[in-house]
Amino acid sequence: MADEYFKIQLYVAEKHYPLTCKRTDEGIYRKAATTINEKIIKYSSTFPAAKLGLKDLLSMAAIDISAENMRNKQQKDISPVFDKIEALDKELEEYLKNKLNKL
Repeated sequence: MADEYFKIQLYVAEKHYPLTCKRTDEGIYRKAATTINEKIIKYSSTFPAAKLGLKDLLSMAAIDISAENMRNKQQKDISPVFDKIEALDKELEEYLKNKLNKL
């Protein structure tokens, strides 16, 4: 059980961070660190004249990643579609029931 977890080093925003994670999650954490670093590079090159500090770049990256996460959650929330399908199904059943009763 203890061997499921292990320590890794993540390099984010010019600093190394130790992290203990499940072996199955290692790739996710490494990709997350890479994404953050890519966003920092993107914003520092997009706004070179602003000479943003690392804290500002991290904040912008966090906002960008959070917004992306929220968009993904909204796309995955298909419960309204299922609710509409159920309502249409009930309506169709009622219609067919009435038609059969008239025959």
